[in-house]
Amino acid sequence: MFNAPRPGSIRFGTSLNGGLGSFTDNPLATSVYSNDDGLDPWSTAPTPPPPQISNAFGNVIADAQAPSIYNEALAAAEPGISGDISLSSLQRILGTTSIPAATAQKIVNLVSTRPRLSKLEFFVALALVAFAQQDQDVSIEHLASEAQRTNTLPTPILDLSQLPPPTQSQLNGRSPSDPSADVNAPPIPAYSESDPWNISAPTNIRTGVTAGVSAGPLTGGSTFTGGLPPDWWKKQEKVDVTVLPEKQGFILNRYYVFLLQSERGPPVQRRYSEFLFLWDCLVRRYPFRIIPNLPPKRIGPDEIFIEQRRRGLSRFMNFIVNHPVIASDGLLSVFLSEPSFDGWKKHALATVGISYEEESVSHRIDRTEEMSIPRDLEEKMNLVKSRVGMLIEQWSRICLIAERLIKRRESSAADLSRISLTLNTIVEENGKCWHIASDGDCDLHVGVKHGLIASSRRVGNQSELLFSRAHATLLTSLEEFKSHRDLYIAVRDLFVRHARLSTDKVDVLKKRVEFNGRKLEDIKAAKKEGWEQEADKVMGAIERDQIDIASLMARRVFIRYSMWHELRVVLHNRENTLLTQAIQNFAKQEADFAQLVVQNWSGLYEEVESMPFE
Repeated sequence: MFNAPRPGSIRFGTSLNGGLGSFTDNPLATSVYSNDDGLDPWSTAPTPPPPQISNAFGNVIADAQAPSIYNEALAAAEPGISGDISLSSLQRILGTTSIPAATAQKIVNLVSTRPRLSKLEFFVALALVAFAQQDQDVSIEHLASEAQRTNTLPTPILDLSQLPPPTQSQLNGRSPSDPSADVNAPPIPAYSESDPWNISAPTNIRTGVTAGVSAGPLTGGSTFTGGLPPDWWKKQEKVDVTVLPEKQGFILNRYYVFLLQSERGPPVQRRYSEFLFLWDCLVRRYPFRIIPNLPPKRIGPDEIFIEQRRRGLSRFMNFIVNHPVIASDGLLSVFLSEPSFDGWKKHALATVGISYEEESVSHRIDRTEEMSIPRDLEEKMNLVKSRVGMLIEQWSRICLIAERLIKRRESSAADLSRISLTLNTIVEENGKCWHIASDGDCDLHVGVKHGLIASSRRVGNQSELLFSRAHATLLTSLEEFKSHRDLYIAVRDLFVRHARLSTDKVDVLKKRVEFNGRKLEDIKAAKKEGWEQEADKVMGAIERDQIDIASLMARRVFIRYSMWHELRVVLHNRENTLLTQAIQNFAKQEADFAQLVVQNWSGLYEEVESMPFE
């Protein structure tokens, strides 16, 4: 039914660590992909989307040109969001057109039955608005005919200067007084549960090293820190990852490009393959460090998949730039600052080379650091290892449930928006009391009508509040929960790498030294012709083996210290401190949201309290 996951490519190399060579996971060999919807990240089939209304509209308007007012209205509907928009935002746009409420309701029903609208659906709605303003037939068939005939979409009359502002209370989930509130949030497409990291799967670990790359001056970062500075969670470096709207490359080699903006330099553009190169180097340099996986690759990715990849890349980058050791890696700094990473890589490989040398080769642990390693390190590691599978499963479940809650809130927001439109239609169509023969109106009817108008406005406000809160949860709390899940997946993979790479040839070398020692004694005792040269040869072999033994023993100490550092400094702090921060943020956002909801409905009650009964 689906394409099977591609096996990881095997790369071989040699080193002192038991002949295993440098070690590299393959992020494309497995992923934490949700199977709830039958989606496989390596399938050539597109992501199963909601009902394909947009595809039909693509055939309706074909290649018709859209006037500039279309894009202006799209930008004004939800500032800072270039993806899909909410139904309540479309309702705000329709409020500037002066078309009857019944017509506005008809247009909404024609263009979408989902909580959010695509850009194409939004454009179709504006074209139908133009037809309504010109007293033409408001129908999809008429739009298709006119688009084919004129190859241009009709121009609606919109007074965007009078557009009521969106509910500013949420500001992506933060209160208006919060200085960290980010109005210009990254763009998001329509909600989808097709997240590549929802369910954990055992990682297929492969060994090896890329041939032909020499060691060079561009090496890893500093070794260790005794801990993290006070209030470290308030000083986290941030990397913003966005997707450029247009694909780049040639006809047969089109690809998406990601824009990275960090504190280390001006924005830079990176392909997914360049992220993969960075990840590959970091894992080989720091095999005993916690490094998150990259999001998977898939043939023929669509916009939903690319958005999920963007978020995964953002979580990956924000983790490694805040890792106490990896953050100072030279290659990482180049990746975040060099305008043309591909050009830099070619030049580096052709000249000084790029170092893939394992961290333990150039760093040694002093006696004080060695003494800080607890004697029960293995017990602590086994305890963490026994829990990590359960933690991955539980946090994956939390992420899945949170996504469902977001989807339900978006659906509720869309339904409230439709109720608001329906109330407007009722008020408009039922303009005057039927039993008054003259042009006057009865007080009972007027009072009820004013109550309906207030109800429509407040229900619309609640729709915007719900959508804003759902959007904020998607961008903040859900990503924080997924980062927590990614942390435990990275810890699981760290243990797998440790099991594979911590073995060495010390015992074999010691036996060979003992054997060569006895052989040397026999040579000296026999003193046959040319025994001096043979003794020197055996002695040289013994000395080389002893050097290798000393190096491997130092590597053992380094591995133990690295594992202790990752558990004590990285894991322990991130799994506790950042979780505290995430829960506090979530609770504050929900409290602010609840307060705004109470204010909205309390305001409605005050407005309708005087509605007449007779």
